[in-house]
Amino acid sequence: MNKDKKLKILFAIGRLSVGGAEKLLVKQLPVVSKEKFDPYLLTLFSEQKDSFVSEIILNSDHWKKLDFRSLFDPISWFRVFNFLRKEKFDAVITSLFSANLIVRILAILLRIPVIISYEHNLYPNKHRWQIWMDWLLAKWTDKIIVDSEAVRQFTAKQENIPIDKFLLMHIPPLLDMIGARNPDLVRKELGLPPSAKIILTVSRLVEEKGHRYLVDAAKKVLEEFPDAYFVIVGWGPLENSLKSQVKSLGLHERVFLPGRMDIRDVLPLADIYAEPAVMTDLPIAIMEAMRLAKPIVASTIGEIPVFVQDGKTGFLVNPKDSDSLAKKITQLLKDRVLRQKFGKTAEQTVQRYSLEEYEKNFEDLVLKIYQSKP
Repeated sequence: MNKDKKLKILFAIGRLSVGGAEKLLVKQLPVVSKEKFDPYLLTLFSEQKDSFVSEIILNSDHWKKLDFRSLFDPISWFRVFNFLRKEKFDAVITSLFSANLIVRILAILLRIPVIISYEHNLYPNKHRWQIWMDWLLAKWTDKIIVDSEAVRQFTAKQENIPIDKFLLMHIPPLLDMIGARNPDLVRKELGLPPSAKIILTVSRLVEEKGHRYLVDAAKKVLEEFPDAYFVIVGWGPLENSLKSQVKSLGLHERVFLPGRMDIRDVLPLADIYAEPAVMTDLPIAIMEAMRLAKPIVASTIGEIPVFVQDGKTGFLVNPKDSDSLAKKITQLLKDRVLRQKFGKTAEQTVQRYSLEEYEKNFEDLVLKIYQSKP
């Protein structure tokens, strides 16, 4: 095995939907060292309406697009197998369950030297067969990269995988403001007055994100601060339920759910960024809000307290505690100087996390593993 050659490396993922794992991959690809690596991309499923496809910069011969009809599509499995066999990759990097399953199995069968997978979140509802497959495939996986200590501890226990199999690498802020729309136009489109104080959150509308507690808190905040507006950006299965909650509380003129929007367009509007999650690791959006000097009010769960320091970069509250959430949001709304102080400290806190440093550590890992192979 030539230890000094440029490594042929494959990044594999289900599809490039708008999400944290997909965003990291899209931002990683352009900064991969072309002196050390020859990067390829494999996507398994056809793309949906909202995706990062337009942001991928790769030659067509370096991007293999497949159209799996389901996870167990034998013809597509065979196509992946042939692709891997033909290209003879030195390393494969997989993200999210479908790629972690399909590509790892085939990479193991083909004896690809380096196999690394990403585990990006807490998945308490995994089926038993999924847990068993992750446990089995971990035996031939060189490293499992996680975004937070919470994910490392949870996944190691859930899947009975040795803790030293995991490597913690905090994802840096990935926000790129190039191409962001004019904030005044976005504000106008959303129906937000120029003088409005805006509390923003951006995430999928799912139970673990805790949006209903933010809506409950909004009612309490508006009783004391009627000029506040809450903007809950995202999509998901709870959209109709949250809209019904907003309507039943009489908040439809102050709490907006505009659906999918580019975070670049809405973050500049925020006076406060709220993260009411009840179960998560570290939402990338928090890091991006901190990068734009936004004060944070967030749940004290997962990796959030590592970055959001209570009383320094924002406030931390217990999960599912609407009263405390409302109290801290109101405190910040009343104190512009405190908002600015928290925002400045938040910006300084995330400055030490960069994509370039993240990528250097990632590449060093791949090279170290490859060079350790017989």
